[in-house]
Amino acid sequence: LNFRDTAGQERFRTITTAYYRGAMGIMLVYDITNEKSFDNIKNWIRNIEEHASSDVERMILGNKCDMNEKRQVSKEKGEKLAIDYGIKFLETSAKSSINVEEAFFTLARDIMTKLNRKMNDNSSSGAGGPVKITENRSKKSSFFRCTLL
Repeated sequence: LNFRDTAGQERFRTITTAYYRGAMGIMLVYDITNEKSFDNIKNWIRNIEEHASSDVERMILGNKCDMNEKRQVSKEKGEKLAIDYGIKFLETSAKSSINVEEAFFTLARDIMTKLNRKMNDNSSSGAGGPVKITENRSKKSSFFRCTLL
């Protein structure tokens, strides 16, 4: 897996469109203690719809759920936005490790499911046999390459 974190910064907007083209999954993260970051999610979704593949897996994450006393965006509001766009939703806390693994594994699993489905569809049209994607536990460590911008 290759992750690119642009932190939603305006200065990266021009290069993120290039990232969208090859993306199989995109996580849109807002800060539950910052209403403006939530409002920007609609802009990012519009950007994805313009530049990414139509079948890209998407997920909305409301981060900092450990800071409920400073909350500006209700969980229900986040859920409604996700439902409106047909996107999965989770609240997370990077600081407290709440739902972080769940978010990454869910997105990766959804991508793998879609890839397997495509491979199975192709195999039925004579393009070869299906490929089973499994986790290789024999390696001593997992490798994730992250690019932070």
